[in-house]
Amino acid sequence: MAVAEGITLDKIPLVVGVTGHRNIASADEAPLRAAFGGILAELAERYPHTPLLVLSGLAAGADVLAAEEALARGIPVIACLPMDVAEYENDFNEAERERFRAILPRCARKPVVSQSGDRRSGYVATGLFITRYSHVLVAFWDGLEGRGRGGTADVVQTRLTGESAQPDGVAVIPYLPDVGPVYHIVTPHDGVDRPADSFAVHRLYPRKFGDDLTVARDFEAALAHLDTYDADLGRAPDTRTATLHALHERTDAVANTLQKRTNFFLGLLYIILFFAATAQITTENLAYKLFGILVTLGVYFLARKNDYENRYQDYRALAEGLRVQEAWYCGGLRNELVDVFYLRMQQSELQWIRMALRCAFLLFCEPGVAPAEAPDPKVCEDWVSGQVEYFEFKRRDQAARHKVLTTISTVALVAGGAISLAAFIAYVVHGHYTLAGAFWDPNNPFWDQNWAWSVGRLMTVPLPLAALVSTLLWQYGEKRNYAANARRYQRMYIVFERASEHLEKIGARDTPEALAVIHDLGEEALIEHADWLLARRDRPLSLAHA
Repeated sequence: MAVAEGITLDKIPLVVGVTGHRNIASADEAPLRAAFGGILAELAERYPHTPLLVLSGLAAGADVLAAEEALARGIPVIACLPMDVAEYENDFNEAERERFRAILPRCARKPVVSQSGDRRSGYVATGLFITRYSHVLVAFWDGLEGRGRGGTADVVQTRLTGESAQPDGVAVIPYLPDVGPVYHIVTPHDGVDRPADSFAVHRLYPRKFGDDLTVARDFEAALAHLDTYDADLGRAPDTRTATLHALHERTDAVANTLQKRTNFFLGLLYIILFFAATAQITTENLAYKLFGILVTLGVYFLARKNDYENRYQDYRALAEGLRVQEAWYCGGLRNELVDVFYLRMQQSELQWIRMALRCAFLLFCEPGVAPAEAPDPKVCEDWVSGQVEYFEFKRRDQAARHKVLTTISTVALVAGGAISLAAFIAYVVHGHYTLAGAFWDPNNPFWDQNWAWSVGRLMTVPLPLAALVSTLLWQYGEKRNYAANARRYQRMYIVFERASEHLEKIGARDTPEALAVIHDLGEEALIEHADWLLARRDRPLSLAHA
């Protein structure tokens, strides 16, 4: 397991952000710590394959209290500092300063999230940093309106709506999927009237529209998908390196494994379908017919139970996002987050992919958090040239597969039709045809009952079987989407080929023009892959196939 200073980097953690009041009475710390510990324990139990990670500004009061509780449970903490440590300590009294100095060295990372030099801007930046990167935000809050930007109430408002509650600023959260739930721990202010439900925990979810009741369900489903991904990632080969590239390769490897299982079950299902349908046409034996139906349904439900298809597609989408993120980062686009451009219209079950991408950026690209490694510009160059080769190969491959299926389907129909037509001609020429449609005339020695039955079967069976083969092949081709994929890959080959030629003319990769090309290429790749994912999800393996 790859671990760097307490942060597990071989999986995507569930990030818990913390915001809260500073002036907390010492007598209230124990129940508040218990409430926060209960939240962490619940998340760890519900998502057992996903490690937890806590983001805290380490301000006096709730921030330090939460960090202490997390570390006591073995959960790593990233200290999101609003300014340099020496300057930050001026905001603490002596007791608070000692507590801060005791906890800071135990934190896994200590990024200074604001470089403005302005104290207020630093606190606002810390709130936005925690809001952006946390999956779950825990607010130690009395529920009352705040006093300004960067305060607890403002951070909660920003998290739930994407907009600051204060008139003097707008939150940097550009689209709805970035907003998320808040676990509100009712927290008394020291020296102020205590709320009636002090220390209670309330879950607050944003609403996409007035009567929306689906956000909680969708968010929990997203975390469940993340936990399944981490479980699958735990079975992938460990590269023993803590890099974005390693995470991408392991995600790609898991997707490849699930793709093979998906294709195996899909092929097996269509083969069994053929024999089951053939039994319906060619035999009168009820047992054979029922057996074929039951085996088909059994294979279908086994594939659906393990959800191979959706897992493969989702992991491939995540791997593509990680690939583009790495290319951007190594190509000079240090502050561009892929998740801002990826699957923006998907705000429910696919939200977990953006959550994972944002967390990957935090761990591997965010200044002060990511391991101190110089990005290799060659990674971006290899991405461009590699995509040119990939899309050209896939275009030819998908077109060839589509042609093979079409050819076999056509040959099957022609052969089946020819056999049925030949049998019909034989019957007309050699048989004794009557209006009653009799197959056997006892006065005709040439025409015996068995021969007539055989010719009758040749007239009625081959063409339906050929139609069955043709239909199954067509359905299989539609399910694999060969024709549409060939067109998409052709378009992306042209896009990357022209961009490669353009970059060659530009020469230097660190110019604004070159960076713009790399950024546009990344967006094109993300759009293309999002279209692929959504098209595949529109063609699920359904009961109708079985």
